Amino acid sequence: MTFKEKVVKLRKLKGLTQDEFASAVGVSRQAVYKWESGQSYPEVAKLLEMKILFNISIDDLLDENYEVVVPEKKKKRVAREVKKEIEEAAKEQVSEEPAPALVAEEVTAPMAEIAIEAEPVAEEAHVPAAEEMAEESEREEKKLGFFGRLFGRR
Repeated sequence: MTFKEKVVKLRKLKGLTQDEFASAVGVSRQAVYKWESGQSYPEVAKLLEMKILFNISIDDLLDENYEVVVPEKKKKRVAREVKKEIEEAAKEQVSEEPAPALVAEEVTAPMAEIAIEAEPVAEEAHVPAAEEMAEESEREEKKLGFFGRLFGRR
C-alpha cells in the first residue's frame, strides 16, 4: 500500500475531511490533496503530526509493505445488538407485567377501602352550583348589551 493510499484511508478512518486533516496537521488543504494524489510528500515535522493524529509509527506510514487494517464497521453491528437487547427487554417486560384487568382490580380495591375510611370534610369554601353559574352568565350578557355581545366588548 502506497503512502498516498494510507493517508486517504487513515484520514477517512478518523472521519476527517481534507480541510479538517489539514488544520490538524498544520498545512493547507492543497498540501493534503498533493499528498493524497502522490504529487508530493510531507515534511518530517508533518509526519510527526500525522503519527500522533493517526496513532501509527512513521515507519508504518512510509513502509509500502505495511497494510492499514480497516476495522469492520461497528455502527451497524452495534445497532443490531442494541436492537436485539431492546426487543429482549421488551419481551421480558411484557411477560412479567400482570394482565390489565388484574391491575385495575388491585387499584380499585384499596381505593374503595380508603373511601370508606375517609371522614367527611367540612365545607370551608362555597363552590357555586351549575344553576348559580348559569344565572351569573345571563347577568353578564345583559350588562354587555346587543353590540357588546356581537363584538365581544362591554
